[in-house]
Amino acid sequence: MFKKILLFLLFCTVTLQAAVALTNDKQKYDNFSIQYFYDENNMLDINDIEKTHFTNSIPSQFSQGYYSGTAWFKINITNHSDHKDFVLYFTEPFWSKLDLYTKNNGSWNVQKNGLEVSLQERSIQENNPSYKLHLNSGESVTYYIKGQTLSGHIGEFQIFTQKEFFRPSRISITDKYIIYMSLLFIIIILNIYNLIVIKDRIFAYYIAYILSFIVFICMKSGFYLSLGFSGWSEGLHVVGTFVVLFLVLFSGRFLELNKRMPLVYKIFNLSAVIFILFALLISQNIPYSCLLFNIYSSLFFTILLLVAIKVWYQGLISARYYLIALMIYMPTMGLMTLTFNGILDNTDLSRYSFLLGSFIEIIFFSLLLTNKYHEAILHKIHIRDQLLKAKNYNENFLKSKIEQNTSELITINEKLLKKTEELEITKDQLTQDINERIKAEYEVRKQKSILHYQAHHDALTGLPNRTLFSIRLKEGIQIAQQQQSQLALFFIDLDKFKEINDSLGHDVGDRVLKIVADILKHSIRREDTLARLAGDEFTIIMEHLKYPKDASKLGHDILNMFAEPIHVDGHTVYITCSIGISFFPQDADNEKDLLKYADTAMYIAKESGRNNFQFYRPEMTKLALEQIKMKTSLRQAIDNEEFLIHYQPQIDLTSNKLVGIEALVRWQHPEKGLLTPKRFISLAEETGMIVEIDQWVMHTTMKQVRKWYNEGLNPGILALNISMKQLESSNFINNIQKNMKTYGFKPEWLELEITEGHMMKNAMEIIDKLKQISNLGINIAIDDFGTGYSSLSLLKRLPINRLKIDKSFIEDIPEDEEDIAIINSIIALAKSLNLELIAEGIETLEQVNFLMSKNCMCIQGHYCFYPLSDEELHSILLKEKIVNKL
Repeated sequence: MFKKILLFLLFCTVTLQAAVALTNDKQKYDNFSIQYFYDENNMLDINDIEKTHFTNSIPSQFSQGYYSGTAWFKINITNHSDHKDFVLYFTEPFWSKLDLYTKNNGSWNVQKNGLEVSLQERSIQENNPSYKLHLNSGESVTYYIKGQTLSGHIGEFQIFTQKEFFRPSRISITDKYIIYMSLLFIIIILNIYNLIVIKDRIFAYYIAYILSFIVFICMKSGFYLSLGFSGWSEGLHVVGTFVVLFLVLFSGRFLELNKRMPLVYKIFNLSAVIFILFALLISQNIPYSCLLFNIYSSLFFTILLLVAIKVWYQGLISARYYLIALMIYMPTMGLMTLTFNGILDNTDLSRYSFLLGSFIEIIFFSLLLTNKYHEAILHKIHIRDQLLKAKNYNENFLKSKIEQNTSELITINEKLLKKTEELEITKDQLTQDINERIKAEYEVRKQKSILHYQAHHDALTGLPNRTLFSIRLKEGIQIAQQQQSQLALFFIDLDKFKEINDSLGHDVGDRVLKIVADILKHSIRREDTLARLAGDEFTIIMEHLKYPKDASKLGHDILNMFAEPIHVDGHTVYITCSIGISFFPQDADNEKDLLKYADTAMYIAKESGRNNFQFYRPEMTKLALEQIKMKTSLRQAIDNEEFLIHYQPQIDLTSNKLVGIEALVRWQHPEKGLLTPKRFISLAEETGMIVEIDQWVMHTTMKQVRKWYNEGLNPGILALNISMKQLESSNFINNIQKNMKTYGFKPEWLELEITEGHMMKNAMEIIDKLKQISNLGINIAIDDFGTGYSSLSLLKRLPINRLKIDKSFIEDIPEDEEDIAIINSIIALAKSLNLELIAEGIETLEQVNFLMSKNCMCIQGHYCFYPLSDEELHSILLKEKIVNKL
C-alpha cells in the first residue's frame, strides 16, 4: 500500500508542470523593455544613473552573477490597456537590496525590497520582490531598480494588474510550491509512522532531511522564514547546509557504513561537522562562504556516489536504488547551482529541474525506507512463524514422550513406593541428625564470633584493645595517605589512678575505668576510634582531620568532661588525665612512631602539672629520654644510697632558741650534682619510689636525732614530710613503730607533716589512720596551710597539733593587705581550735616583726637558718648546749 501511495505522488510530480501550462491563461503584460548597467565600485547614485546611457538590453527573464558592486535596471513601460494600477513582480527573492525608483514632480520616490528590508517595510509584504505601479492608459514611464547581492541570481520580471496579482485566476508559482510541499508533508507523515513502528534512527534523519528541504523551498518561493532570528538575511543558504547535513547522516546510516566502511563512516561524521561550520559562516555573511560550500558539496556528493557504488558491489541490494535516486538528484542540483551562480541561462528547465529531481529522489528514498519497513515486519512475522512451528513440533514430540515415559513412571513409581517406606523409617533419624548438626554449626560460628570479639576487645570496657587499635591505626594511615588528609592520635593516661586502686580497691578502680570509657565515648565523633591499651591508658584515633584546631577542641572537651567528680559505691572520686597528641603525617608516617610520639607528649603533659594536653614536638623526644634516664638514675640512687639529709631549724622567737628541725632530702647526683626535691620528688611519686625514699628518710633521721639526744644535745622535734602513697601504705604505722623501737626514738620527738591539698582529696579515708598515729603520741601538722581550702568542720575532726603557714602568704608581708588578712584568719583559726602555729619561708626582719606582733612566735626560713648538713647542725647544737650551761 505504501509503495502505491508513493508511486502516485511521483506521478503527480511529473505531470504538475503540464497541468499548469494547460490552465495558464495569459494574464501578464509584456509591453516593457529592460536595460541594465553594472556599477562595479558602488560609486553612483540615482541622480548619476539617470544621466547614464544604458546600452545593454536584457530579456525579462535573465541570468546574471553579481558578487560585488551594484546592478542598475532601467525599465521602460508603455500602458496599452485600460487598466491603471499594476504590480511589477520579480520572481527572484534573494537580493540583499532591490529598490525601485520612480520620479514624480522632479523628486525620486523609493519602494524598498530585498533581504535587508523587513517584511513590514517592503513595498508589498510577504512575497517576492514586488512594486506597485500607477500608469494611465497610453502613458509611458521609466523606472530604475538598484540591486545588490553577494551571489549569482536568476530571475524574471513580470507585470500584472493589481487585481490579477492579488486575486489570480490561474495557478501561480506559489501555488505550485504549496502543492509541492503538501506532497512532501504526506511523505513525512508516512515516515513518522515507520519511525514509531520500526524505531530506527534512519527515519528520524530522513524526516529531518525532508523538513529542512521544505523550509528551503518555502524560503526559495518567497516566504522569508526568520526562524526566530532577527536579521536572518542568508537564511536560505543556511537551511541549504542543513539539507545537505541531514542527507549525509541519512546516507551514512542507510548504506550501513559503520559496519561496512568504518573509516568512511568517520569521514561522513566529520563532514557533518564541516557542514555545521559552513552554516555558521554563511549566517555571519562571511564572503565566499556560499561558494566554498558549493565546491565542498560537489566534492562530497562525488565521494558519496563512489561509496554507494562500492556498497552496492558489497551486496547491499537497496544501494542500487539509492544510486538511481542520487544520479537523478545530482545533475539537477548541479544545474541549479550553475544557473544560480550565473554560469547558465535562466530557463524553466534550469529553474524547476532541481525541485523535480529532489522530489523524485525523496520518493525513491521513501520507497527504499518503506521496503525496509516491510522487511522488518516480514522478519518479525518469520520469527513468529518459526516460533509457532517450533511450538507445534515440541507439543507433538512432548506428547509422544509423555506417553512413552508414563508407563516407565508407573513402574518406577511402584519401586519408589517401596523405597519411600524404607526412607520414612530413616527420615526421623536423618532429621534429628541434621538438626543436631545445624545446632553444632551455629554454636561453632557463635563461639568463633565470641573468640574473635574477645581477641580484639577489652574485657572490662568493651573497647577495642591494643590488637584492634593497631589494625585501625594502620588502616587510618593508609586512608589518610590515599586522601592526602591528616590524622591525630591521642594518648590518654589517668592521673594518679594507682592511688584509687590502692586506697579504694581494684573493684572500685574497674568501675571507674568503665565510667571513664563512657565519658570518652561521648566526647568523640562517630568515625573516631577509642581504644584501651592497658591499665588506665586510652587512645583515640581521630581520622579525616581538616584542621589541627579540631584536635585541640577535642582535647579541651575531654578535660572539661573530667571536671565533674565520679561517684562510685558511695565514694566521690576526682579524676584528671594527661593527654599527648601526635599528627600524621607531620610528626610520623608510621603507626609505631606515631604512638611513641603521642606517648612522649603525654609524658610531657604529666611533667607540666597533669590535667592538660600537649602536642608532640621533636624536642620532646630528647626530654623524654632524659626523664627515662632520670628514672633509671633514681632507681640507682636508692640502691647506691646517693640521698642525703639537710635539716632546717625551727626557732621560737620568745626564747630565740631552736625548738625543732625539718628533715629535707637531697640527691647527690653523680653527674648533675646536688638536686633539690623539686627535681625528683614528682618523678619518685609517679614511679612509686617515693615510698622507699620516705622510709629511708625516716629511719636515717630517727637514727641521727637519737644519736644527738644520746650526746646530750637538744634538736627538738623532728618534722618529717610524708607522701600520700606512704600514708596510704598498709605497713606505714608498723614501719613507724618498728623504727621507733629500733632506735629508741620517743613519740614526742616526732612530728609528721601532711600537705593540705593531699589531705582534702581523700579526707575521710585518712582520718582513721591519722588518729591511729596520734594515739601513738606522735604530733601531726598540716603543711602549706591556706592553699587547700580546708573546711572548719574537717579541721575539727582531724587529730592535728599544729598548722604550718605556707610561705606564699609570707613573701609579700607586711605590704600585701590580702596576705595579711589571710594570715590573720589562720592565726585566729588556730587560736579557736587550740592549735600551735609555725610560719615557713621567713627571710626578712620585717616579716619577723609582723609575725611577732600577731603572736606567731615559731618560725622557719632563711632569716634564721638555711638547710644544714648534719655536721653543720651538730655544731650549732653543741653551741646551744654550751650557752645553756652558762
